Amino acid sequence: MKFTLTTPALIFSTISLLLLAYTNRFSVLANLIRGLHDKAKEKGEKDHIIASQLSSLKKRVKLIRNMQFLAILSLFSCVFSMFLLFLDKNITGEIVFAVGLALLMFSLILSAIEINISVHALNIQLSESVESESFSDNKEE
Repeated sequence: MKFTLTTPALIFSTISLLLLAYTNRFSVLANLIRGLHDKAKEKGEKDHIIASQLSSLKKRVKLIRNMQFLAILSLFSCVFSMFLLFLDKNITGEIVFAVGLALLMFSLILSAIEINISVHALNIQLSESVESESFSDNKEE
């Protein structure tokens, strides 16, 4: 395969879309954390459910930060490899591009972990909702 200046450029749109998706996830989490924090302040007491949700959200925010950082490093590696190719440093450019691909893969792995945590938290929330609904159904009878 011939490694040219356009090869690293092919990944730009992918990384840009990933960064946009990661930023959207981060924004949603930030709003959710602010809402839960305000809700905890209103109650004036430590709510076990809110505390566990905030703990889970804290892990997810750290993962998203690391996902974004790795994706940015990946983009930088792609740009740097293009620069190296422009200077006719083909072997070094290929190595830097390979590093960029590896960084992108690690970012995607963290994304899968974050999604798994998110789904687990939703399943807990759903199970609590189902339990409270069945409890309120039994009260009405």
